[in-house]
Amino acid sequence: MTQPRSGGRAVASVVPATRTLEGEGFEVRRAIPGPGFQSVGPFIMLDHFGPKNYGPGEALGAPEHPHFGIETLTYMLDGYGLHRDSIGNVSITGPGEAQWMRAGRGIVHDEGADPEARERGGMNHGIQLWINLPKGHRDAPPEYKPYRADVIPELVGNNATIRLLAGKLGTAIGPVTSFAPPWLAHVTLAPGATLELATPAGIDLGAYILSGSGRFGAPAHEAHEGELVRFAQTGAGVTIVAEGALDALVLGGPPVEGQLLRYGPFVADTRQELLRAVTDYQTGAMGSIDFSKPIPARPAPLRAARQPIPASV
Repeated sequence: MTQPRSGGRAVASVVPATRTLEGEGFEVRRAIPGPGFQSVGPFIMLDHFGPKNYGPGEALGAPEHPHFGIETLTYMLDGYGLHRDSIGNVSITGPGEAQWMRAGRGIVHDEGADPEARERGGMNHGIQLWINLPKGHRDAPPEYKPYRADVIPELVGNNATIRLLAGKLGTAIGPVTSFAPPWLAHVTLAPGATLELATPAGIDLGAYILSGSGRFGAPAHEAHEGELVRFAQTGAGVTIVAEGALDALVLGGPPVEGQLLRYGPFVADTRQELLRAVTDYQTGAMGSIDFSKPIPARPAPLRAARQPIPASV
């Protein structure tokens, strides 16, 4: 087995995700927040939904609901998701694609399986992350961006694949940006592969195991599907060794300052902000969704040009 390089990050804890129901009753595994921590870097929620193969008419979603003070990032691993919102966006996200939404001062959206999946059934599997908006940015105007697979850098080598959604790795730059800069990579390792990942120094960092199991950090700690590895802040990078095939999200960024206040889909720094968000939603200030807008066809599959993993990784 390859030995981890000197100066790599140690593991602070390994925490199992909790299971809960969302939307119309679909199950998610929630890894962030957890016992004793409210975030990993700017990521204040991580929900893992699926994999689940729905039959015709069985697919579930999260009907229209508001958000305030955050950004959402949904990354589809399999299946197709439909997004509609109160600033006029209607789009479908397919496998290997992502969609980012800044709620800011308030937005209403509706999310779930696309019409074809609801009618015919099919696989549904993905991740939804909430990204904190720092103090002074919670009232930013709402915004939405879809990210097709060809704009997400894909790095390959040494039996490993890295899809970089946010942050920088070598010369590759992930497309997702925010006021509190996130770092996010989808890492896939073949059985027995070892990856020395040059993550940024001085940030909060974690790894969520989507499937399989592996050994993380130096000294190595074992972690399995549905568990979150929280790394110590000191160290130059992280070591990951796959035990069998391994799929994981490595994520982090600058730590959240202060204690967040949460009320359902609203996140704020003060009670006054929360009360204003509730009032704005109840009075219609966050707008409404135009459900008469046509739904686009499923996007044609795309793939990013592959790059070699940098020698320093």
